[in-house]
Amino acid sequence: MEEFWILIIVSLLLTNSLDKTKSVKLKELQLQPFDEIFGEGWWNKGETEDLKTPPPTNFGQNVQHQIDRQNSQLGQIEPNSTDQLGQIEPNSTDQLGQIEPNSTDQNPSLTESDHSDNAKNGEEITSNEKRKIVDKFHAMKNEFKQIGKYSTKEWIQIEKEIAEHLYVNRTKIYKWKNEFGLSRKVFNEKEERKNLVEKFDQKKAELKRAGLKNAYHNEINEIVAKELGLSRHTLYRWKRQFKRQQFHQNSVDVGHSVEENAAANIQEIENSVRGALE
Repeated sequence: MEEFWILIIVSLLLTNSLDKTKSVKLKELQLQPFDEIFGEGWWNKGETEDLKTPPPTNFGQNVQHQIDRQNSQLGQIEPNSTDQLGQIEPNSTDQLGQIEPNSTDQNPSLTESDHSDNAKNGEEITSNEKRKIVDKFHAMKNEFKQIGKYSTKEWIQIEKEIAEHLYVNRTKIYKWKNEFGLSRKVFNEKEERKNLVEKFDQKKAELKRAGLKNAYHNEINEIVAKELGLSRHTLYRWKRQFKRQQFHQNSVDVGHSVEENAAANIQEIENSVRGALE
């Protein structure tokens, strides 16, 4: 009987000892951080940084991002460098109807400090340098045209960003464009106006020969002007301008003729007097 109780006591002691051992092992087995389990740097740090950096949230940031992308693909764009996008056709027009110049100047590029000084004092920039800045301004705009269409407000913001990148301001660039005669639209050019006025008169004559009569005053004029995409008032204003220019030119020609005739008469009189004296 005593042996039986001894066995029971021994078994209880062994069971208690095992429970304590398991408890100690569980306390020692603590959760380890991911860095200790997988090793430090187990995640993709590059992707993490990308996630931390939010994408551009407004149009201005997108414009700056596009300009930076152009620089990464083509290198830093200097206003006086040779056009890396190829020469711009002289008669091509941009989305705003402005005539694009042809850039062929090979002058050395200006440094950033030079541009900063020039931006403060536009008089220090030579005519060739101004022209190349204007050329580069339009070359960079062409990059945006290939991406998509923008509203007038968006184009203004794009132009401001590009101008700032070229170390000038948008107003200065348009001032230079006026100096070079590059801000006028094609249909406002003198020759184009003259052609439109001639087409206007020709179409009017064709309609009248076809027997068309005015149902109301200026009906034919309005029909033809609408076909040409203009108003009759604009066409008649151009016609008056051409008449004044023609009259002025004729007056100048007549004045020159009078002066030439007077000089010839004086010379003839002098020759006659000289002959009589001899």
